[in-house]
Amino acid sequence: MRSNRRAGFTLIELLVVLSIIAVLIALLLPAVQSARASARRLQCASNLKQIGIAVHNYESSWGVLPPPSLLVIGTRNVPVADGWSVLARLLPFLEQSNLFNAVNFSSGYDRPANLTILGTAVGAFVCPSETNEPTWGDPGTALALGAAPPLADASGAAPLPEYGAATNYAVSMGDWFVWGGFGLPSNRSAFAPNRIRRLSEFTDGLGATLLAGEVRSLQYQLTECGGQLVRMSPSNVPGTDIPSDRRSIVRDENACAPSRRGHGLWVAGGVAQTGLTTAMTPNSVVASVLSNGQDVDVVSTRESLGGPTYAAVVSRSYHEGGVNSLFGDGSVRHISNSIEENVWRALGTKSGGEVVDSTGY
Repeated sequence: MRSNRRAGFTLIELLVVLSIIAVLIALLLPAVQSARASARRLQCASNLKQIGIAVHNYESSWGVLPPPSLLVIGTRNVPVADGWSVLARLLPFLEQSNLFNAVNFSSGYDRPANLTILGTAVGAFVCPSETNEPTWGDPGTALALGAAPPLADASGAAPLPEYGAATNYAVSMGDWFVWGGFGLPSNRSAFAPNRIRRLSEFTDGLGATLLAGEVRSLQYQLTECGGQLVRMSPSNVPGTDIPSDRRSIVRDENACAPSRRGHGLWVAGGVAQTGLTTAMTPNSVVASVLSNGQDVDVVSTRESLGGPTYAAVVSRSYHEGGVNSLFGDGSVRHISNSIEENVWRALGTKSGGEVVDSTGY
C-alpha cells in the first residue's frame, strides 16, 4: 500500500538547524568584523605611505619639505597668512595634478575662487574607518562668507568656513610649542610655520622622527585660549603633574573659542586643521566641560593671529590600540596608546638628541 505521508522537516528539526546557523553566525561575525577592521587599518596605513612618498618626492624636486603655512606682517602688525597646507602642496605628487592646477594660491582657501577646492574630498586624505562624511557643511554659506574678508570676533579670530572637506592625516608641528611669533625660535618638529626644513636637519635619524599621523575629522577644539593654558613655556609640556587618564589643561574654558571643525579643512595649514603635536600620547583623553563628553584639542592662539601658539592636538584614530604614524624614512608604524610620553615626544623632535630604543614603540 502507498503511504500518504509527505517527506519534510519537523518543527524541532527546523529549530535545531536554525540554532546551529545562529551559533555559526555568532562565531563568524567577530572574525569578519576583525578582518574588516584590519583591512581598513591597512588601507589607512597605505594612505599615509602614499603621503610619505609624496613628501620625499617633493623634497627631491625642491630640496626642502613643504611648509605648513607662511605668514608675513601686514598692516597694523596683523599677520597675513598664506594658509595653504602641506597636504595642498603635495597634490601633484599624489596624482592630483588637476586639482592642484585648479588652486588659486594667490588667494585664500576660503575665497570664492577656491570654493570648489575647499569642498573637494581627496581619497588619500580620508581614513576608511572615519565615521564623519569627508565633505560637510553648505557651500552656499561658504560663498557668502567668502564674498568679503571674514569679520573677526571679540577675540580677534576670523570665523572658519562653514563648509569644507576634512582630513584624517596631519603633519607633526610641535611637541607643545608650535610657534612663538615673528623672529622667534621655531619648534623642534618636522614642520613649522614660516620654516622650510631639510632632511639633513633630522639628526635624530629619519626613522626616529615623526612626519605625520592620524587624526579624527571634525574634532572638538578649544582655540584662542591664550593665558588660560596651565603651561606657556616651550620646555614645559603639560602632563607630568596631571593625571594622564583625565587631564584638563585649561583654567577657564569659557575664555576660549569652542570649535567643532578641527581637522575639517585639508586645505588649511594651521595646527588646528592639518597639524598634530606630541604633547600627549595617541588617543589621550583631554577633559572638557564644554564638549559634552567629547575628547578635545586645545590651541592657545592660532598662528594666523600672531601666536604664540601652544597646542595639545592629539593624534587619534578609530583603530583599536593605537594610531598609524609616518616617519621620516617613509615607514608607517602602528604606535600603541601605551607608548611612554617621553618616547612619544622624542619621536616628535627632529634634532633633540634623545636616545630612543626602538623597542619602546
